[in-house]
Amino acid sequence: MDMSRFLMGRIAAVSAAIFCAALVFALWRAQFDVALEERGASDVARAFEHLSALQDAPAERIDTHIAALREIVASDRMRHLQLRLADATGRELIAPPEAVPLSWLERSFVALLPPESAQTSAATWVIRRDEGVRFVATFMLNPASEQDEALDDTLGLLGTLFGYGVLTLIAVFWALRRALAPLQPIHVAIGHYRDADYAWRVPALPMRELDAVGQALNHMAGALDQAQEARRTLSLKLLGVQEEERTYIARELHDELGQVLTAMRADVAWLQRRVDGDADVEEVMRGLATSCGRLQEGVRDLLDRLRPQDTGVGDGPVPLRALLDRLMQSWRERPGQQAELTLSFDERVEPVADDLALTLYRMTQEALTNAMRYAGARRVAVSLRLDADQRLRWQVEDDGVGIDALERALHRGNGLAGISERVWAHHGEIEIQPRHAGSERPGVRLSARFPVGRTGSARS
Repeated sequence: MDMSRFLMGRIAAVSAAIFCAALVFALWRAQFDVALEERGASDVARAFEHLSALQDAPAERIDTHIAALREIVASDRMRHLQLRLADATGRELIAPPEAVPLSWLERSFVALLPPESAQTSAATWVIRRDEGVRFVATFMLNPASEQDEALDDTLGLLGTLFGYGVLTLIAVFWALRRALAPLQPIHVAIGHYRDADYAWRVPALPMRELDAVGQALNHMAGALDQAQEARRTLSLKLLGVQEEERTYIARELHDELGQVLTAMRADVAWLQRRVDGDADVEEVMRGLATSCGRLQEGVRDLLDRLRPQDTGVGDGPVPLRALLDRLMQSWRERPGQQAELTLSFDERVEPVADDLALTLYRMTQEALTNAMRYAGARRVAVSLRLDADQRLRWQVEDDGVGIDALERALHRGNGLAGISERVWAHHGEIEIQPRHAGSERPGVRLSARFPVGRTGSARS
């Protein structure tokens, strides 16, 4: 169904319904006005009947006719006329009702009307009886009645227009809401795509135009999903290449530089045995031996960071717990190190796929470097466990100085950005937030969750 045809049909139906409602209201209003006119004309006719009776009726019936006229005048239903009745002496027998004070709305309306004519609009009827009794009946125009009727008509017209406008807005809103209701799946899908959930699809929609938009979004989501998977694959390959390059560099350092350092230490030891009695030369040789030892320790530390010892690659799963214990111990044994480092490891985590195990090791390595070197942390806690939904959770907390601007930190250097990239490559979710927000040393809490189904873990 076309949206334009749907909207036109809805609006036409709603307009017809509103027109019928307005017509019913107009007919009711006309019936009400006709009833008022009929009552007013009936009272005028009755008044003339009683006035005529004053001329010919028996004397004992005069008071009855005057009472009837007084009742008609008091009812104030003669519409636009007022009646005053006086006897021959000028004594007023019937007077028009006292004028009711006008409200602010009536005063404002009257002020907008043309001014009343200064000429008195009145008609006098002298009623003479045979016995010489005379009555004077004066009919006067009642402008207040005309003004009230005009005000009522104006208010009725304005009320009709206002009601018609309100009903039209409500009807159009209802029609548009019904017509645009299929946009809700599109809105939901856009929210998923904003969160990088490209697996979500827009269902078939009843409107042809909206269905075309939904299919286009589905096609875009499929393309983005393929592109994201390709990027993840590339990222994993790059991480693998990095590990291979580290392994190659570590092997070269071990084979080449390690042998050279071993030979140098052997030569220095031989020279130390050959030196006899020359204190200066002995001092130089001791310094050279110490430098060679430090250099060899530095190379060994570099090898540990480039390629974790005893990874067991090719001989079984990577021993993640052993790697992390060794990493934590290496930081504890560094000179001048006073920080407290703890590791909490859920035994259900292992075994873990080799690529994820190395990723977790590198993430922990980078997080410890940031906490110890740059944040000045005094306590660092590392934990790995399985959540209730069987997702692997990795978390590192410290009590350091925290991060001033997270967005800049994510784009500056390779620390947090590298951790985030590794988590994303393994279909994980990462959270970076202060450990104690608002304190002098807020610290940092790095938390990442990985779906177990994507880790490649071999669980029985």
